[in-house]
Amino acid sequence: MIARTMNTNRNTELEAFELPGDRLNHILDQIGFKQGRGRVAEFQNYLAEKSPSVFADLKYTTVRSWFQEHSPPMRKIDAAIQALQFEYKFHHDISQIKTWWKVGGFYPFVNESGEPAPSITDLQQEAKDNEEKLQFVIMSLVTEETGEHFKSLSSKDLVKLKDKVAQFAQDYSDPFKTDCPSEYLRMAIKAELSELLNKKKK
Repeated sequence: MIARTMNTNRNTELEAFELPGDRLNHILDQIGFKQGRGRVAEFQNYLAEKSPSVFADLKYTTVRSWFQEHSPPMRKIDAAIQALQFEYKFHHDISQIKTWWKVGGFYPFVNESGEPAPSITDLQQEAKDNEEKLQFVIMSLVTEETGEHFKSLSSKDLVKLKDKVAQFAQDYSDPFKTDCPSEYLRMAIKAELSELLNKKKK
């Protein structure tokens, strides 16, 4: 059953990227290259800048054909992928990616389990969506926690409070931060102290 599902996925991938231009677009999506309008010109300028010995005379019409039904010669594909590596990271087999761009076949962007891996663009969009959802969650919590004081607080104070909590959430989820900022420790101390003092008053 699993093998059949994987085969179905592979067939779907082959159909989705039948044209060389579809495969080139997907490669650029995978590494996070500029999307949307102007991508052809952006790609042309990038190649000319990073590899002028090969692409200095590259025409816009030629690059546009690469995004449609034509693929460049293999030596140009080699040079293009090499140029992209100056600023973008490839997390999959480079030789397979080059071959896939040229002739299609085996889908190169898979994880260790053989399943399609998300692109950089997908991950960036997911992070953006999560960030926007977090803003709603934080505002809801701010409204709940401020309680009767909500109406008396200015919009400036509420925004400041929201931003502070948002920064705390971002720092907490950042895997590269290993030291807790002292201001967060102070916040925790103040919160615990306030709770202890309130208990003593009762």
